[in-house]
Amino acid sequence: MTAALLGLLTRIRLPGYTVDLEREARQQYLFPLVGVVVGVMVAAAAAGLAYFLEGGSSLLSGALLLLALYYITGILHIEGLSDFADGMMAHGTRERKRQVMKDVHSGVAGVISVVMLLMVLWALASDACARGLDVVGGTLLPWGTLVVTGMIIAEVGGKLAMNFAMYIGPSAHEGMGSLFVSSATAPRLAVAIAISVIVSALLVGAYFPLVMLGGVAGTMVALTARKHFGGVSGDAFGAANELGRLLVLLGWVLVV
Repeated sequence: MTAALLGLLTRIRLPGYTVDLEREARQQYLFPLVGVVVGVMVAAAAAGLAYFLEGGSSLLSGALLLLALYYITGILHIEGLSDFADGMMAHGTRERKRQVMKDVHSGVAGVISVVMLLMVLWALASDACARGLDVVGGTLLPWGTLVVTGMIIAEVGGKLAMNFAMYIGPSAHEGMGSLFVSSATAPRLAVAIAISVIVSALLVGAYFPLVMLGGVAGTMVALTARKHFGGVSGDAFGAANELGRLLVLLGWVLVV
């Protein structure tokens, strides 16, 4: 994993960070490793905030977790979800839908999609915190493994969702997205799947298949993008990341 991949998918800027989209497109199979880094950072940041605030509320802990998540990752992906929803709900031809998706102003569909996503994420994070935190004397001791492992595999699943969307394609138009689609090959997808499965198996054992829900989300987004826009784009990748994370975290909270 390179500093460039972290810079591409998060707000993290390490020394030596440079933009080379062709290189990042070739290294897309390492996206799940970025998910590991983000998941660890989000869980650690949220745990630290909750500890210093001495809050025993799972709702507060869930909110802090989301704040940490979007502080680290930025809003690029969730903005993609908003644009994707706006374009999908627009009436008219595929060209008209692509124009709506590119509009810098958010429509009702985009706003509702973001609000609903955040509401469900907050509920899931709060539920995980409620069962994963041992509340003693007003302080959180310790940060439960349920939260840490759940956030890591959810982030890995989100990145795997993008891998699937890129591979399924095709590209809706020329641009940054088309570069990643043209570089998406079966061997690269296979490596991304292998990394995701190995990481998940090490973390959650027999529950490792949950990470493949990210692949389900990416496939659904790609097929939806084909129908409405003629193919995928950067906004579709962002939507795949957000929905992949959500689906994996939902599965984790439901089964453990």
